[in-house]
Amino acid sequence: MTERPPIPANTHKNSGPKPASAEEIRRIVGDVDDRVIRAIMETGATAAQVLEAALWFRGGGGLEDEPGHEPHGVVRAVYEILEAEEPAEPDA
Repeated sequence: MTERPPIPANTHKNSGPKPASAEEIRRIVGDVDDRVIRAIMETGATAAQVLEAALWFRGGGGLEDEPGHEPHGVVRAVYEILEAEEPAEPDA
């Protein structure tokens, strides 16, 4: 029996979820400035994480009023990027 050479680390084709592409981000968050797309891409967020952040941002996460269910990690970072782009509401 011949020995097989070891498989080098990090060369597997399916090494986990891939970061969202610019096209995926635009499809999820809509028409935003290129710098917003770049900022989101820099977080390394997957399309699923971008979608979760966008749902929270739009108030459709469903858990907004549940303590302990706030977005965390990369989802939180994307949420904060989206929140920073929201126009300020004028004072009444």
